[in-house]
Amino acid sequence: MAAELRFAVGARVECNCGHEWKAGTVVKQHYREPGWPASKVVPYQIKLDHGPAIFAPMDSDKCIRKVTGILSVGKIPVTILTGFLGSGKTTLLNYILKEQHGKKYAVIENEMGAVAVDNMLLEDAMQKAETMESITVLDNGCLCCTIRDDLVGAIEGIIDKVEERYVKDPENALLNGILIETTGIADPGPIVKTFSMSEKVEKYCKVDGILTLVDGAHFLAQLTRERPKDAVNESAQQVGFADKVLLNKVDVCNKEKIEETKSAIRSINALVPIRECSLAKNPAEVPLDDLLNIDAFDATKLLMDQAEKGEDDLTKTSDHGSGHGGGHEGAHEDGHSSGHGHGEGCTEDCADPSHEHGTGHGHGHGHGHSFRHDTDIGSMVLEMADKPLDMHKFHEFLRTVIQERSVDLYRYKGVIASVSRGTTVRHVLQGVHDMPEITFSGEWPAAKPVKTQIVLIGRKLDKKSYTEMFSKCGAD
Repeated sequence: MAAELRFAVGARVECNCGHEWKAGTVVKQHYREPGWPASKVVPYQIKLDHGPAIFAPMDSDKCIRKVTGILSVGKIPVTILTGFLGSGKTTLLNYILKEQHGKKYAVIENEMGAVAVDNMLLEDAMQKAETMESITVLDNGCLCCTIRDDLVGAIEGIIDKVEERYVKDPENALLNGILIETTGIADPGPIVKTFSMSEKVEKYCKVDGILTLVDGAHFLAQLTRERPKDAVNESAQQVGFADKVLLNKVDVCNKEKIEETKSAIRSINALVPIRECSLAKNPAEVPLDDLLNIDAFDATKLLMDQAEKGEDDLTKTSDHGSGHGGGHEGAHEDGHSSGHGHGEGCTEDCADPSHEHGTGHGHGHGHGHSFRHDTDIGSMVLEMADKPLDMHKFHEFLRTVIQERSVDLYRYKGVIASVSRGTTVRHVLQGVHDMPEITFSGEWPAAKPVKTQIVLIGRKLDKKSYTEMFSKCGAD
């Protein structure tokens, strides 16, 4: 009888990767690589925080060990908050900073915004809170940081504050997350890219998701106002980037207006979860766990879900969503590196990495969504059922789309079936602009139908061309 493994799925660990130990999360136990003899099984597959999914060949401290310090519960999740003036961002931020909701968030506010977080609130907090440079520690445990342009410096300062707290009081030091307000910035892509500009930020933080606040009373007018030819529709762009939409001010809108607004949102981002709320009237009606910890960029979570469920339909939507509360648990790759990794093991007698992909031909199809007012921003789904992809061809397809339209390609994600050494295997994809990440998951579950799903969201998507190109990515 096999010995019980030390680490459960979801456990935070460090792996010996030769020249250094790297932190990650266990995504599978009793893992097998495609092409291995039936008798060969290793204890774990691990998704590195910054890197591919690898395997640990031994359940030994020489190869894999428990993480210590503030990374023991994962990277700090960071939510990017966007939305037009008047959508409710200030109301939401003041609620997070002011109320005793039992959560500890750091709010980074763009000082250049037309409306700031309540100055009286911060002045009052300064009288009874400690300060560290530009970071104000409020009496409910939250942090507030006002910046002009040094976002990396602000995040590094917050990390330093958390580390300082951890030394004194490990149980109460950690943050539930960081929220970055993007006042006046329609495109969150550059902020996402920021996470690859600092080794410290990349090590300790992850992009959790992009949250867009929509003013239910005025969104349709904002969406349909006249703009110069070829100008980007900023209202639509913010929705296009969203991993979750908070539809605010529903208390002052009739049912018909709400449904029309939701239809407009769906015409842009067909699959985004929408949550109705009235922040000015009752900000507490939206649980912060549900709002901020959405794991939209979490390759690790998707790998664990795939292992548990075996199948994930990316076309399913929810108008309420689900939360993954607590501290910054379940760290994951934040999606700024390209490429893929599998068959990689940590050192100390670990196996050598290997990569192999099949070739062939298949079929595909796309789905478009429209609204009566064309914003030229929308979403589509590419699917290929019953046949795996040729990953060489798919990489070429993705490379072509990114090279031609990276600025207009806002978000993309998918679950990919491909062939490796004669075996159907699975990868997960997610990315923003020209920052794709493809992560190897393992063998495709034998009992589940083979199906690739890719979701693309962006401006002026050439749906006909992309569908045709994708249809040629199948393997024989």
